Amino acid sequence: MTISKERKQNFKKKDVDVESSFYYALSHEIRRKIIKIIGDNEFTSFTHLKNELNVSTGTIYHHLETLSSLIEQKQDKKYYLKELGTYAYNSLKDNIETIKAPQREFKSAFLNKLMVLTSKRFITFNKKDRIYTLLISIGIIIIGTIFCILNDFISFFLFYIEINSENLDYIVQILINLSFILNFLAFFAIIEIVSRLFYKKTENTLKLLASFALIQFPMIIYLIINFIFKYTALTSLNVVNFIDQILMIVFQAWSIWLLSYTLSVKKGLKIENSLIISLLLHYGGFTLILLTFI
Repeated sequence: MTISKERKQNFKKKDVDVESSFYYALSHEIRRKIIKIIGDNEFTSFTHLKNELNVSTGTIYHHLETLSSLIEQKQDKKYYLKELGTYAYNSLKDNIETIKAPQREFKSAFLNKLMVLTSKRFITFNKKDRIYTLLISIGIIIIGTIFCILNDFISFFLFYIEINSENLDYIVQILINLSFILNFLAFFAIIEIVSRLFYKKTENTLKLLASFALIQFPMIIYLIINFIFKYTALTSLNVVNFIDQILMIVFQAWSIWLLSYTLSVKKGLKIENSLIISLLLHYGGFTLILLTFI
């Protein structure tokens, strides 16, 4: 009896999906703890998990759902390990504390090379790098604020709108000068709200905030280049204005990639869901600009 090529491909795809689910399930600290708790006690209850994990009920339910290929809830309402869960538990007993899920990364060689310029170290930072991440984030916010003022820009998501603030009220001028900081806070708040409402991702809020400014790193480069163009009066040339617009699009794409990667790492979102959030907010911001300023 021979197996058709199509069935072989289906079997292979099923194996890949199982492997993907396994690594993704164990890529989060809370899910690893759940596996250990069940494995150490042979089974566990929801109440026991809540007492041990000290997180919200919604968070526990989310992680239990993610672990559906590794654990099961039987008629006694207790949670038990499946065969794949037992294998995961044995792996964790062998002191494998960090299990990465490479299949959640973008497979584009070009996008991955961008991480050479924006180190993953300060997005996936550990306790040792926390202070460095905070300093880099604060530096990005300060530099962004300075160059927005120098370029007469209002910062809005990943866009910059040129304005003439000389004839505006004093309070309005202050708000415009602080637009980069205000945009940073508003952008973060919207991302956090969307993650919680649509994907039930409530974890790592402070860690996301600590590294969130790194998303704006490419736009800082754009602000500096734009300032050089203005300072040297090159913006009077049509070709330079065209190059400036192309550069803004390129650096925006880079920032969108960083935002998607950061959400995947900090919120445990699938990379495709991270990209959906990033693109929706980006094009939503573009639409608001069109409706407001044009």
